[in-house]
Amino acid sequence: MDRRKLKSINLDFFKQNKKITFYLMMILLLICILISKLNLSYGSSTKSYISEDVLINGKRIGTTEIISDGLLEPGSCISGQTINPTDVVIHQTGCIDVDADRMYESLKNANNDPYAGTSYSQYRNASWTITVGYNKIIQNVPLNWQAYAQGTDYGNSTGISIEICMYTDKNKQRQAYLNAIELYKILRNYNDGLGLKKHQDYSGKQCPEWLLEGRYGMDWDWFEAKCME
Repeated sequence: MDRRKLKSINLDFFKQNKKITFYLMMILLLICILISKLNLSYGSSTKSYISEDVLINGKRIGTTEIISDGLLEPGSCISGQTINPTDVVIHQTGCIDVDADRMYESLKNANNDPYAGTSYSQYRNASWTITVGYNKIIQNVPLNWQAYAQGTDYGNSTGISIEICMYTDKNKQRQAYLNAIELYKILRNYNDGLGLKKHQDYSGKQCPEWLLEGRYGMDWDWFEAKCME
């Protein structure tokens, strides 16, 4: 059978089976639409999490909610000075079983402390950009604001500081790490070229403490490798 005759048979089949042809065309159209949406979603997913250096409030990273509607104003611990970040710097809070919302309240109180810098103050002159817990990610200041976290002027003027909560529950701790890993990837895609560092790289402090210790079988090498996937 020659090609011309085969082509004629194929065309005749579709002409004689208009319903089948219609349904096939509809299926192909739906497939094209689905592929288009998937491509659009993939291309814009990371940028859709951030607008003007602020994580979009209410967005979710997996099952974890982003909260960014309570950004803090300049005060005792927050200068309000803008920076050009070059790295994301990982910390751990040092506060066991204290969630992100309580860390936020602590920073808020310290930032409003009228006794800051005196012996009457109950707080350290420290601040950070984002707190990551197992079920919440809370942004304290815009990504391009200085925070007093790295222990050196250079680190404070170049780093987006992330504090990861610390839990006695291994599953919660792992989830907090995974949330921080996904957050780093979002930040890296928003600001191409952002590196990954730990607090220890600046001041020598044993921080992020549990990642440096390898607590629960998860260490810095594991964390860093996950961030680079």
